[in-house]
Amino acid sequence: MNIRLKTNIDIETTLSQLQNFLQVSSKAAVMRICIAYSLMEEGDPREQDGEIRHYDITKQNGADYNRYTIYGPDEYLYKMMMEEALGRYLTDQEFFPEMTNAHLERGIIQLSGDIRLSKIKDRFLKEKMKVR
Repeated sequence: MNIRLKTNIDIETTLSQLQNFLQVSSKAAVMRICIAYSLMEEGDPREQDGEIRHYDITKQNGADYNRYTIYGPDEYLYKMMMEEALGRYLTDQEFFPEMTNAHLERGIIQLSGDIRLSKIKDRFLKEKMKVR
């Protein structure tokens, strides 16, 4: 059983930025939000250009996270949601760290994009309100 997930430096930087913006107590909380964002999308999060990308620990240069730190007592709930989204059973190795990392990477892009859009929208509306 794998108990550690190593992120890459880009994910780590974005997690820190999102943690500050969302004002949550830990990066693990941001990770859970990102995974939830990813689960709302259809398809395998590992798929890119028609091929499946596999988790490669040698390409990860960020921080280490403990499995329990990320999921806490809700690990089986997240695993079931991932299985439901894929429509098949996940082995423990597929679930953690592979699918967890893939959902994190896909979800962090979506969450960051939504936050960026909301900032642009807020700025746009504030500028338009000043004109009147």
